[in-house]
Amino acid sequence: MLYWNIGNIILKNQEVEGWGSKIIENLSKDIKSEFPDLKGFSERNLKYMRKFSEEYSDIEFVQEVLGITI
Repeated sequence: MLYWNIGNIILKNQEVEGWGSKIIENLSKDIKSEFPDLKGFSERNLKYMRKFSEEYSDIEFVQEVLGITI
């Protein structure tokens, strides 16, 4: 869900600010400066998150299924 949400935020910001606004680059730098020990938020990975959110635009499709009792 985290990766889908981040990708969705990137998509929405790119719609508002335009493709060349360097949203992914700036977000990657911001995350690295705020959380220097946190890994997995490179520009490449953020682009994958954006693509994931774009491909699976319905949040219900990506939500985790929790235990169901019958």
